[in-house]
Amino acid sequence: MLEQSVPPFRVRNRAQAAPSLTVNPVERIRSRSVLTYGCFDGFRAHHARLLADLSSLGTELIVGCATDAFCVQLGRDSAISFDQRRAVLESCRYVSRVIALDSWDQRRTDIVNYNISVLALRRGAPAHVDDLHDIVQVVRLPSEISPGRSEHVLKSA
Repeated sequence: MLEQSVPPFRVRNRAQAAPSLTVNPVERIRSRSVLTYGCFDGFRAHHARLLADLSSLGTELIVGCATDAFCVQLGRDSAISFDQRRAVLESCRYVSRVIALDSWDQRRTDIVNYNISVLALRRGAPAHVDDLHDIVQVVRLPSEISPGRSEHVLKSA
């Protein structure tokens, strides 16, 4: 004969059985999106650590991956194609979305379209961001990303 199992908890009233799906204003989590750009050619473990640090700055991490044409324009030869680099970034668990980076002129549009709160750029990046401080917080990353250097991201934020 089968014994009847006792549930691990007892429901006292209907409200406990079906909790409300509404969220109290105090409990609402404010979304904060982080945006960074790069070529991401030769993705390594330290890139993943950097993306993990950046994702901790917000609730969503959006990565702008440079297209093949833009890499050529920047003078960087990419060993793998844009589609392959994009696939690698999309498979990273810290990245929420990958967008194509065609030119530096799209930064303001990306910030507005994706409701970005934090823009993270390398210190040596040629793109000037003086005109973006009115709409986004700019965080500068180490110019050379190497293993163990991503700790600077949270300290500079």
